[in-house]
Amino acid sequence: MMGAALWGCVKDAGRASWLPLATFLIGGQLLAIALIRIYNHTALSVVYNGPGVLVMAYVGRFGWIALAAAAATWGRPWRELRDLAAVDGAGLFQTARSIVWPLAWPVLGASAVLVAILSLAEVPATVLLQPARPPMMTPLLMTWVHMLHWDAMIKGSLLIVGVVVVLTGVVVGLMSLTRGWRMEDRGWRRSARAILCPLFSIFALTINGCGGSSNKPDEIWCEPGTGPVQLVYPRAIAYDDKDDTFFVIDRLAHINHLDRKGAPLNEWKMPEMQAGKPVGVSIGPDGNIYVPDTHYHRVIVYTPQGEEVRRWGSFGHEPGQFIYPTDIEFDAKGNIFVAEYGDNDRIQVFAPDGKFLYQFGKFGDGDGEFVRPQSLLIDGDTIYITDHANHRINVFKTDGTFVRNMCKRGSGLGELRFPYGMTKDSRGRLIVCEFGNNRVQLIDKETGQGLKTWGLGGHEPGQLAYPCGIAVDKHDRVVAVDAGNNRLQVFEF
Repeated sequence: MMGAALWGCVKDAGRASWLPLATFLIGGQLLAIALIRIYNHTALSVVYNGPGVLVMAYVGRFGWIALAAAAATWGRPWRELRDLAAVDGAGLFQTARSIVWPLAWPVLGASAVLVAILSLAEVPATVLLQPARPPMMTPLLMTWVHMLHWDAMIKGSLLIVGVVVVLTGVVVGLMSLTRGWRMEDRGWRRSARAILCPLFSIFALTINGCGGSSNKPDEIWCEPGTGPVQLVYPRAIAYDDKDDTFFVIDRLAHINHLDRKGAPLNEWKMPEMQAGKPVGVSIGPDGNIYVPDTHYHRVIVYTPQGEEVRRWGSFGHEPGQFIYPTDIEFDAKGNIFVAEYGDNDRIQVFAPDGKFLYQFGKFGDGDGEFVRPQSLLIDGDTIYITDHANHRINVFKTDGTFVRNMCKRGSGLGELRFPYGMTKDSRGRLIVCEFGNNRVQLIDKETGQGLKTWGLGGHEPGQLAYPCGIAVDKHDRVVAVDAGNNRLQVFEF
């Protein structure tokens, strides 16, 4: 982006800024989808699977800012300087290098920092395009927020606001340096450059990130995109042990049916997706696919071939109504347990025909209370529930009797940070993916003791970015939904 600003000082590109301004008004997600459609092909894999597509995305989204900053150097006061340089025989590049850049670097630097501020809001577009490469600024910052020792997400949001305020102060400071400057102020400008240039270099290195992974997956399934064996921010996964296959739902509300090797079998799309997408999926004892249609406050049941069987639920607080249902589980009698958050934060229980039976739980951080119950697992007459924003697992009897809480907030063994998906292996041990710690943890279901972890934050094989779901097949292979990397990673504990 800084290069675009510098080039705009050499050649007047003021009119060209209207094109990137138009793409800015279109929106980041639509721009990302357009780039996926254009470049996600075998012949263009070098571009799509490298940093080039991200560069194009950010230039297309924010290039108008850099060009607008550069266009300011073609105003009337600057034209006099350019004309004098031309009389002395200087070319366009010589004029920019010797006269314009030494004076205009604060406003050009301010435009680069402004781009950094705006990019903080580009989480959905960045994760759509980001290949398995070193982390960009937005995912890196979000990972940092999740690693903080604060419970409430609102505090994390306030932290991001604070970062924006600080960066805005930098922009204002740089802009103020351009006011009242005279040509003889060169010594002061050299001092300022000597201070600020290393800071910008450190900032750039921080954005790029570094680090490796101590885990390697056995397999990696899928890649970013909208075609076969491609995903856009997958959110949920379920394993069907009857035919050894998986069902995965992504941000485009596609339900992808994959075989045991990750190859596509069939797919279909949810009926609506404008308000949001499902965050859970389950296989019922009848072999059908149960989807909590989260943002439409209902449950939809499909056959494995994608034919709708039935649906129930509506928005509300009454029995049989939902607010953001997240997951579905079944007991030995075939009764249906549905978790929901938002304003209910409870578990509702239905008969196999959908008739309401009873409910338990409420909003809060005390015993038997939830702040976003996310994933359900029934083992005999016991139900385990990931209490997402309380950073723990709640244990109940299936009749709604509270038993105990397991785990606590943190990053050590037996500690959780925003637990999301949960399942169990053949030995009955719990396997939980942690959205905040970017890892998968193996937990003793009786004691809550952490046994092992797999993965760490990042984008290389064996690294995870905001894992949302987890499944274990009959061979104890673990399949982690690596949402931020638009893929599935397969491994064994």
